[in-house]
Amino acid sequence: MCGVFGIVGHPQAKLFLPTVLSSLKHRGHDSAGVAGFVTDNTSCLETVKGIGAVETIINKESLGKFSGSTFIGHMRYSTRNESSSVREIHPHWAQSMRGKNAIVTNGDLVNVDALIKHINSFDVKVYTRNDAEMMAALINIQIQKNGKRVFQAIKETMNQIKGGYAALMLMEDDDRLFAFRDPWGIRPLHVGEFKINGIKCVAFASETCAFDIIQRYNLARYPDNDISLTHREVKPGEIIAADANSYIESSLFFEPALNKVGCVFESIYFSRPDSRQRGESFQVLRERMGMELFKESPVEADMVTAVPKGGIPSAVGYAKASKLPYTVAILEEPTTGGLRSFITNPKERKSLAIMKYNILEDVVRGKRLIVVDDSIVRGTTSKLLVKNLFEAGAKEIHLRIPCPPYNHPCYYGIETRDPQTLISHNRSVEEICEILGATSLAYLSIPGLYNAIQQKRELFCDECLSEASPFQPSLNCNCIC
Repeated sequence: MCGVFGIVGHPQAKLFLPTVLSSLKHRGHDSAGVAGFVTDNTSCLETVKGIGAVETIINKESLGKFSGSTFIGHMRYSTRNESSSVREIHPHWAQSMRGKNAIVTNGDLVNVDALIKHINSFDVKVYTRNDAEMMAALINIQIQKNGKRVFQAIKETMNQIKGGYAALMLMEDDDRLFAFRDPWGIRPLHVGEFKINGIKCVAFASETCAFDIIQRYNLARYPDNDISLTHREVKPGEIIAADANSYIESSLFFEPALNKVGCVFESIYFSRPDSRQRGESFQVLRERMGMELFKESPVEADMVTAVPKGGIPSAVGYAKASKLPYTVAILEEPTTGGLRSFITNPKERKSLAIMKYNILEDVVRGKRLIVVDDSIVRGTTSKLLVKNLFEAGAKEIHLRIPCPPYNHPCYYGIETRDPQTLISHNRSVEEICEILGATSLAYLSIPGLYNAIQQKRELFCDECLSEASPFQPSLNCNCIC
């Protein structure tokens, strides 16, 4: 679950790029990187990247070497690869006699071992097991060794890779920004077309909140500008090229998954509440989850409260449906920087969970609390919160979770490959409740989740909840497996 962003054609792109990438840091905060052109033409492609906070890596000084209006950027959340490795930071690139191509990706491939063997058979060396480096090398092989044009090279590469991915690519001596998304639609990607005083530009992003930043930047700096935006999801299996004149060319890898929406955990947790899916904000969608949760699991209590920030929308929905007051009883500690413990490496997760929240004792003392969190994956945060709430004087703690039990590993971009780290794996709800120390525990059911989403279940990947793989035989996969 990383954040990707790309833009072509906006003359102030370099100025707002740090802010846009910061808007996606909830998707990954291990490292950040940008690729762009350092010449007025497209002859020299370079990168800026590093480990740590995006604000210290992508800023006015580090971006000073770039020219033009074309960039791709990345916020990294480490899954199978080491978070502290400089080599793993995106953008990744491939070098050939004709120049570089640079790629940023969100997601994971599941056939990396076979891909490395295939790449090595062309006497091409890769230095990591990172998906972006695999894609960069494979596309370069198709162009340089097999003589394919770029669209066809990407298609051939998509025919070889298997997994969930959303990718953006730049190439030397080519003024186009290329975007492509996995044919199952597991990882999200959106394309936005801006018109500013009649001048067009095109942007790509993991979430629509990035487009909102661009609009607000223009309104704040240039209030007299006439700005408009249209956007849509990049279709599953779609390849798009956009140039500096905002000419967009699109091609489909193959057809079967065109109506897919993607990973259901985007709806539950990943995406910002102000981002949108099919025209609806995740805030509204998550409020409906809370309402469905009340229908399924009502309980007598004095108040509803949320684990910030993820639990707030569903807690609001639960309170609306139950007619109970919604109260702020748990505060997020500002000094932790708003980091998500879910995407923090295991060494730091427990200490962040301890530091992250502060309990308002005078609010919870003697009260029966309904505590709503977005999900329970490993249980680290929930167990500590229950303990701290009881120590603060809470009389009862009823945990209500608007996500079905997270029972199974994800292989497509979430660092949950070991099922033994998942608190719900092979445990009953009663056993989990006992481990967490709560008075009661209830999860939203899978049918209740899709009632709230108001979409057909077959449009989504929910393997982490159901163990049902999104890779269907009907797709006639020709990947290197």
